[in-house]
Amino acid sequence: MNLIELLSEDAFLTKAENISLQPLNWSLARAKGVEVLIRREDLIDEYVSGNKFYKLFYNLHAAKEAGQKQLLSFGGAYSNHIYALAAAAKTYGFNAVGVIRGERPKQLSATLRDAEAWGMKLHFVSRSDYRERGAEDLSALLSSTYGEFFEIPEGGANSYGIQGTKVLGSAIYRQVKSDYTSVCLACGTANTLVGVAAGLWQVGSDGKVLGFSVLKDSGIDGAQGLGSQIIHHQKSTGDVTSNWRLINGFHGGGYGKKLPADMLKFMHEFERESKFKLDPVYTVKMCWGVAQLLKKDYWPRGSRLILIHTGGLQGRRGFNL
Repeated sequence: MNLIELLSEDAFLTKAENISLQPLNWSLARAKGVEVLIRREDLIDEYVSGNKFYKLFYNLHAAKEAGQKQLLSFGGAYSNHIYALAAAAKTYGFNAVGVIRGERPKQLSATLRDAEAWGMKLHFVSRSDYRERGAEDLSALLSSTYGEFFEIPEGGANSYGIQGTKVLGSAIYRQVKSDYTSVCLACGTANTLVGVAAGLWQVGSDGKVLGFSVLKDSGIDGAQGLGSQIIHHQKSTGDVTSNWRLINGFHGGGYGKKLPADMLKFMHEFERESKFKLDPVYTVKMCWGVAQLLKKDYWPRGSRLILIHTGGLQGRRGFNL
């Protein structure tokens, strides 16, 4: 198998710099005297969408430099990461294995059907085994079954992912310099939050990056808390910055859960007003959180917010949207 030439770093940086930053048509923000812009990362690539484009770029280059022709990663039945990885592997000539949480269902989700159609081998494991996916027994089983592979963590959450999302942060700075109050994005693994904050920090921008957690339990305390993961990511890459804040309480019941009625209503109204779509796992929760904070006058009049649309619209299919 021959690998197809990967996107060059120059082309990657050019794509990042050319993503549109659109004024958001939002009556709530106007009423509060707050300007809101949205960076449309959902438009960066049809299949390797949003922040996955940034998280995978340096991972793919690292795999190629290591001489690996097979990628392996982890995710659920509706994972944007698995979807994007399968598409990228097909595009650039890698073999791919997706280790999927849970038993194989009688009917695959639309996400997994696409991934399998693109050539990804799906390996299903029990939820208990998935929780222990770093265990030696599972690693040995995967190696004996599929041979050598370049492993990418769930969500692309590693140093290469942060290296890619730092580019997103520096691209935002080139668009607006320091003329903003907050950059807002949704958080799952928080890899993107760390990268964006580091990218802005590098260029001397002191505005806060607000990460709206999509997880039900994501407190700053505890070994498993999302805040602790952020600090771990920062220390592991040397990107220790203080220009971020984790925002909790807008998860809508937890990761991948059916949206509560009030959030679903908000989503439909927001989409009608803004004329573009949100994804139901990440971006809608960030926008919902921003809306609730606007109602509480969290930002003073004259503030300027930048929202990052992190893509993942393929996941709407799992919610019948």
